[in-house]
Amino acid sequence: MRIPYTFRMTATGSLEITKSEAKVVQMIFDYYLAGASLGKVVDMLYAKQICSPTGKEKWIRAAVDHLLSNSKYIAIVGLESYMSVQFKKSVRCNVDYDKAGALRKDTRYVFPAMPQM
Repeated sequence: MRIPYTFRMTATGSLEITKSEAKVVQMIFDYYLAGASLGKVVDMLYAKQICSPTGKEKWIRAAVDHLLSNSKYIAIVGLESYMSVQFKKSVRCNVDYDKAGALRKDTRYVFPAMPQM
């Protein structure tokens, strides 16, 4: 199992929060709640020259999305902020529903020449 961003293993085997990285996590949550998209958050981190958890110059959207979804960050940002982000993420989701309330992405397209089973 990989240790999440901002957390470090101590000599005793417990986890502690790195304050400088915790500020980055708080900034990511605040920026997203202010209306920034995942791409805008990535651009902001790159402009501030904040390296990704893997040490690369630029974060990827999936890493930011995973960070925003990880409940381990409740200890840093608080429950209210974390839940607000989860609500915003569900509202911003690009999965569309039809009039009956079914997911549009679940529609299966069948090639006309193929026999139906």
